[in-house]
Amino acid sequence: MSEFRPSADSQDRSVSAEVKTSHDEGVAIPRKTGRVLFSRIRWWFIAASIIVAFGVGWGVARLTLPQPAGGRTESQSNQIQGEKKIKWWTCAMHPQVRQPGPGKCPICFMDLIPVYSEEETPLTVRQIRMTREAVALAEVETAPVRRMFPTRQIRLWGRIDFDETRLATISARFPGRLDRLYVDYTGVPVRLGDHLVDIYSPELVVAQQELLQAQMSLKSATPGSAQYTVASSLLKSSEEKLRLWGILPDQIEEIKQRGFATDHVTLYAPIAGIVINKHAKEGDYVKTGDPIYSIADLSQVWAVFDGYEADIPWLRYGQTVVFETDAFPGEKFSGQIAFIDPTLREATRTIRVRVNVANPGVRLKPGMLARGLVEAHLAAGDTVFEPSLAGKWICPMHPEVISDSPGKCTRCGMDLVRVESLGYVAMDEKLTPPLVIPASAPLITGKRALVYVRLPDSEEPIFESREIVLGPRVKEGYIVHSGLKEGELVVVKGNFKVDSAVQLAGDASMMHSVDQTSEPTATEGREVGSAGDPALARALQGLWTPYLSIQQALSRDDPTKAAAGFAAIAATLPNLLRPDLPEKERQQLAEIASHLQMACDQARNVQDIEVLRSAFRHLSQTLIEVVRKYGHAHEKLLVVVHCPMAFSNQGAEWLQEGEEVANPYFGSRMLRCGEVKEQIEPIGIEKEMHPATSGGSQPQPPMNHFHQH
Repeated sequence: MSEFRPSADSQDRSVSAEVKTSHDEGVAIPRKTGRVLFSRIRWWFIAASIIVAFGVGWGVARLTLPQPAGGRTESQSNQIQGEKKIKWWTCAMHPQVRQPGPGKCPICFMDLIPVYSEEETPLTVRQIRMTREAVALAEVETAPVRRMFPTRQIRLWGRIDFDETRLATISARFPGRLDRLYVDYTGVPVRLGDHLVDIYSPELVVAQQELLQAQMSLKSATPGSAQYTVASSLLKSSEEKLRLWGILPDQIEEIKQRGFATDHVTLYAPIAGIVINKHAKEGDYVKTGDPIYSIADLSQVWAVFDGYEADIPWLRYGQTVVFETDAFPGEKFSGQIAFIDPTLREATRTIRVRVNVANPGVRLKPGMLARGLVEAHLAAGDTVFEPSLAGKWICPMHPEVISDSPGKCTRCGMDLVRVESLGYVAMDEKLTPPLVIPASAPLITGKRALVYVRLPDSEEPIFESREIVLGPRVKEGYIVHSGLKEGELVVVKGNFKVDSAVQLAGDASMMHSVDQTSEPTATEGREVGSAGDPALARALQGLWTPYLSIQQALSRDDPTKAAAGFAAIAATLPNLLRPDLPEKERQQLAEIASHLQMACDQARNVQDIEVLRSAFRHLSQTLIEVVRKYGHAHEKLLVVVHCPMAFSNQGAEWLQEGEEVANPYFGSRMLRCGEVKEQIEPIGIEKEMHPATSGGSQPQPPMNHFHQH
């Protein structure tokens, strides 16, 4: 049976009656009635709080959050925002969607929200503005781009081996029988002159008798006579024969004094060392040339390392190698590179690097494993120099023999040579330090490297993405070939967070480049057209004469004319942005000019031809992208040439007139090194491309062969 629940009015009346009665009669209020009243007041208070909170939240949202387009018109949005003007409409979930007016997102069908134009300086697609609070929240840190002489660390793995120049073989120089071996097991240390073996030999007895007979003839002859002369000559020949058989001068003198021949003779150690091999036993008969012992002098050993193919450009004769072994953890040993194998072992893709190491106390044993480290000092153009060897003379056979002046090697007598002749760069005023950034600064994706640069002179932090060309990894970070200037601030911490903000804005980021162009799709009945922009091509026409003059000057090893060409391009760049050009072309030209200006800045006031070649590489990269995308208005056909050996086998391209290769990166050293990859006709003429054919396409006629060097 359901419980009867009185209405609110009846409950109120009953409560009032009860309260009045209780008050009049002086009786306490019933406990049940008090609980009901308290519960009712509490629920009314909660309901009122919810209504107030909802109202406050709705008001804040109206003030801070953009409203969807479905609830208002564009004019209403402008009125609400006052002076702010809408730039475009976008989707909160898909920021790459941009439309001029309100509507629905074509991807998720959400209402578009407005993006308002700021009063600050307008940003390019490579820039993003962040508040100081956002920068602090993202923990963004920056560091300046610096010029320095960095150190490239090359790690090597190898083992300790015998010094082949300190190995000796004790062999039989005449036939005989080994009657006694004084050294009868391997590993015995021997000193210079220690007795090794007693050998019996009839031939040795005959040789001793010849010596004694010549001595007797000399004594009986009259000095100055012909007989005396002949006897003296025979005596010298007999002594020389015994000496060549390994008989010591003291032993020869003993035979002459004794006056008779003996059938046994003792052989002595010619060097000090360790017996590493015993080839014969007591009682063995040996022939002339048979080995008896092998002795190694371990006071100096070799450390033989394997150098990887990618590390070959940084290894030089005479460099110091510091290495460790498992037998002596924490202890450092060192030596100089004495030999770099000129051939590569294809099975392991390594070369053999040999280091001469002094071994006092014979602590290093042949066969020990070693881990080595070489530090190569680099200059601009990825060239190697060694401060400790600057201006020195060195022996090409013994790198430990170094002199301040020319002369002879104290060990082998060879003429000393200048250190620069062994692949080092001379340390003079022309030696330019490269640009270096910390290792955490670049975001590397495949072939692209991106950094974020904080722009100066802005109230709120503005970060600009830059695609840069990285050089080798060094101890201090990365060498930068192009894309940055000295003193610019690059993001070294928090760059992934900055890039994420750029990606959400749909601008150029690590995963998306504004320079990426998609291939036009071919539809039925329509051929794919080639890229070309006559307006841009004509605007850049004035660059080709100085560019080609640089290419010719570098191929002739003429830094003066090359530097003049860079100066001419730098003078031309300010005139590119003509006011009569459309805004789109002006923005594209500004982007191109900024890259060209960086290359010109790298070559400014420089006469070092290697630095000029590095700057020309960056200049060529930009212009090759330009002509492939927009075409060119030069009066002659241009060809793209690729040299795979340029810049330590990294490879580089350039543009030139004609198909006869004139390599600007090697000059006279390898003038014809290169391969024509592509022909580009002036704009308005069909662009003839010659990529490698595939499938059933028709083969292209041969362009140019790869020149041997």
